[in-house]
Amino acid sequence: MNRKNIFKQVVVGGTFDFIHLGHLNLLNMAFSIGRRVIIGVSSDYLVKEMGKVVEHNFSERKRNLNLIIKKIKRYKSRYFKIIQLNDRFGPALDPQTDAIVVSEETEMVAEECNKIRLAIGLKALSKVVVPIIYSEDGERISSTRIRNKEIDSRGKLYVEGQKDTFRQHF
Repeated sequence: MNRKNIFKQVVVGGTFDFIHLGHLNLLNMAFSIGRRVIIGVSSDYLVKEMGKVVEHNFSERKRNLNLIIKKIKRYKSRYFKIIQLNDRFGPALDPQTDAIVVSEETEMVAEECNKIRLAIGLKALSKVVVPIIYSEDGERISSTRIRNKEIDSRGKLYVEGQKDTFRQHF
């Protein structure tokens, strides 16, 4: 099945503290299947409510994500919008949205969202699940592990003094 541009509006969300291969995997899928891509970035309030720790505030995370998206050639001709998420569902409850891209780790959020959509008379979203990306030590790649200097953005084990060349490209 050719999945290119099969949905009018696709949503994807996250904290996006340190952009890594897992984030790019989500974004690649969203941009490959949607005509419009709405990217929700967790607000500082939501980050605090969820008990997460981040190094960058919302404005910095949004700016970094915007810069990365604009540098990826295959995204250049695509419509996208980055919005602030103040709750777990955000634009996934928009009647115009017809698909959601999640990781295996966050698949349950899509399930909860679809229950709410059905309860308020909206059609369930098509759910597209992308696999978790693992680092070279077999653990999942995450912003927390990057922040803690366990791995770099590509999932390579951190070596003292080594620059993260992946992040330097952005």
